Amino acid sequence: MLASIKGATGQVIKVHPQPTTGQVIKVQSPPTAEQAHPEAPNAITCKVNDVAVAEVAPRDCATALHVCCHGLVSVMAGQYYGWNAALATGFVPYVASQLVMSVTYVIYMSCAAEICGKIAFSGGTYGLSRVTLGYYCGYMVGFLELLEYTASTAVSVLFIGELFTSDLGWDKRFEPLIWLACYASFVAFYSLPGRIMWNASIGFALLCYAPAVLYIFGSLKFANLRQFGYLLDPVDNTTHVWASGDISSAYFAWLPYTTWAFAGIECLSLVTDMTVQPKTTIPRGILGAVALLFLSNVGMVCLVPSLPPGIAAATTVMYPLNNGLAMAYGISEGVGTWLLLPAHMGMAAGFVLPCGRLIQALADSTLLPPWLGLKNLGHRGLTRAMILSCGFGYVLCILSYFSQDFCSALQNMFLLVGSLCYGAQLLGFILLRTTYKAESNGFKAPFGLTGAVFAMVVYSLLAISIIGGFQNDHGTAGLAALGYCLLLTGYYYYACKDRQTISKDEYASIFRFTIIKFNNLKRKAARRVQRKPRFWHKVVSMLRSSTLLSTNRVSYINVGVRQGSAPRRPAPPYPATR
Repeated sequence: MLASIKGATGQVIKVHPQPTTGQVIKVQSPPTAEQAHPEAPNAITCKVNDVAVAEVAPRDCATALHVCCHGLVSVMAGQYYGWNAALATGFVPYVASQLVMSVTYVIYMSCAAEICGKIAFSGGTYGLSRVTLGYYCGYMVGFLELLEYTASTAVSVLFIGELFTSDLGWDKRFEPLIWLACYASFVAFYSLPGRIMWNASIGFALLCYAPAVLYIFGSLKFANLRQFGYLLDPVDNTTHVWASGDISSAYFAWLPYTTWAFAGIECLSLVTDMTVQPKTTIPRGILGAVALLFLSNVGMVCLVPSLPPGIAAATTVMYPLNNGLAMAYGISEGVGTWLLLPAHMGMAAGFVLPCGRLIQALADSTLLPPWLGLKNLGHRGLTRAMILSCGFGYVLCILSYFSQDFCSALQNMFLLVGSLCYGAQLLGFILLRTTYKAESNGFKAPFGLTGAVFAMVVYSLLAISIIGGFQNDHGTAGLAALGYCLLLTGYYYYACKDRQTISKDEYASIFRFTIIKFNNLKRKAARRVQRKPRFWHKVVSMLRSSTLLSTNRVSYINVGVRQGSAPRRPAPPYPATR
């Protein structure tokens, strides 16, 4: 028996449910009149495999609090350094763009929280894209997301190495050893049993978030935005300047800096199968982390330029919190710098676990070389996957060590590929809301489709700010990302296209969404018949029916639904394509 359904991207999926080694799915383009045989040369054969289920003891599972703390550990350091340079064009343009980006991340993560209530299998944005956008798009998103997290970890590890060598007076040649020690400690930490690792993450998150709380409540009494929040006109040195520059210098040039407070928070969706009741635990953890990040970010962005000696001095310091901590608690600059070390360690370590989970998902789909031995290992392969991701990150650190241009562009590169992943996940959210109308058992994003479209526009502007020549990196980030994409595409069509597999969870989602889409089209057609058609609708319908092939018509038999009690006819040589 052959059942045919139409995939998310218009591809036809044939399911042969023989109880042999697995179910086989054949994906091919819709047939044309010239094709005489159902096995087209561009057909893709996918097997539905049983993926090793990662059995996690209840005491080792993460709760919503653990997920929230892991989000803080992974992202918090981005709020502690570097972004203050964007205040050079004035308080108003940077704060306005920062608020827009903060709201964008709130919208984006609310969409991600709703998605986790609809699709609970592990894989994050990769899994969603594979189900809704197709195999190639899912493959690209998966490897781009892997580059995003690995590059983010590499940036933080590079920073830690530089901190040790500069502040302790060590030889710079010791930095590769510091990187190696960092990566080894990260893998060891996330290889611990869940009951130890997740509870330790709570204490780690408190250490990461504590500097923000101390800074905000300690320096609030010294803040005076009216007195210290303006720049002086360099011509007369008396005019108060709250905004300067144009859209190029005051917006696009600083737009990547506005993402540092939240970039990477979406990685929480990759620990789905390590939680209790993921359809509720993951959304609550995501929303809690985003809320705390939003509050701390708004507080520091408003306070840093409001403290003496003023905004001009704040733009040139490496650590913008040191001034407020010194005023409030008498902490020296050196102590303040080391007070932020746990946050930097957390940002470097926080993405190692999601990277390992993502590599496992890619390996279970046979998108990684089989000789790596990562497929169907469950949690037994997590350590091996994390070692592989850390090895990739170490290579990025080595390249940055020998090429300053590559090092400078590394952060923009992971923001660029991250913006592509954000767009893919938001597009998947829109499809779930419109084309598939999938119901959510838990949280529902309050911003809806309008918010998703708004977020996609903002992330498109972020990508333009990186590839449009506004970062003075000579196009290094854009060229590196382009080369990576071309390499991935070649690898996909050479090695992955014909051997890739899907899990039963993915197949169940594909089948469910296809049936939902079919029923929605059926109801829409029934409503259209009930309405009295207009004259021009009749003309269009006549023209369309005159050019429609018989193989393009919807057949109830093709999706396993009988129409009335009519006898079942044999399936046509080509599947339904509409």
